[in-house]
Amino acid sequence: MGRREYFTEYQQAEEERLLAQGEVFDPLTRRVFAAAGLARGMRVLDLGSGVGNVSRLAAEFVGPEGSVVGVDRDPDAVRRAARLAAAGGQGTVEFRVGDIEALTGLDGEFDAVVGRLVLMYLADPAGALRNAASLLRPGGLICMHEADLTYMWSTVDGPTWRQLRSWIVGVLQGIGADPRMGPSLFATFRAAGLPDPEMRMEAAVGGGEHAPAFGWANIARVALPLMERAGIATAAEVDPDTLTERLLAEVHAEHGVVVGPCLYGAWARTPG
Repeated sequence: MGRREYFTEYQQAEEERLLAQGEVFDPLTRRVFAAAGLARGMRVLDLGSGVGNVSRLAAEFVGPEGSVVGVDRDPDAVRRAARLAAAGGQGTVEFRVGDIEALTGLDGEFDAVVGRLVLMYLADPAGALRNAASLLRPGGLICMHEADLTYMWSTVDGPTWRQLRSWIVGVLQGIGADPRMGPSLFATFRAAGLPDPEMRMEAAVGGGEHAPAFGWANIARVALPLMERAGIATAAEVDPDTLTERLLAEVHAEHGVVVGPCLYGAWARTPG
């Protein structure tokens, strides 16, 4: 197994993007966790924890009786996540540097394994799920939340939206990431030897002042260095400082709406 390159490095801009992303995605993930049965007192493992959005969300479900361990390969991301959790008073959350595919050095068993937008970057997502499931107690829960980035991003097919889509999908494909990991979750659970998962799909949608165009523009901003290195687009072409306004102008001109990434939740319990 081997992890594909992440489409941007952890830095202040990436932290801000992930926090802003959480404002859009956290309500969706919260509903998936509730449907999956994440509950008080559980010990939870968060794969690819980044700056800790999902770990902190899981901590709300497990309460002070439970605990959450977030694992990420990037030491800077782990430091940022620990700082944010401490600032939020979530003492039951800890973060560790580690390979989320190998998952070595983790003590004890877990009641649940969770992750959001992480399998799409793995060369062998089924193998990663198989390894993660081996750390679960009998009857343990595995719950993943992944996107379909090939679905429509706006009801208005304007030139700026078409260009943005080609840039971002081009970057993801260039590093070998799977922009349709969400719809592939069912097959991935089966390939990992897990029971067929229950699933749900949801997306954030809004028009007018509620149109979440800033989320797509933020992705382009932090992916810009990789776009330039790959020859996909230049800073002048992307013009990140005006991108949100240009995207919104096309949407507002036709009274359209912006569609956030379609997130697929999938969950199952190991035999117990």
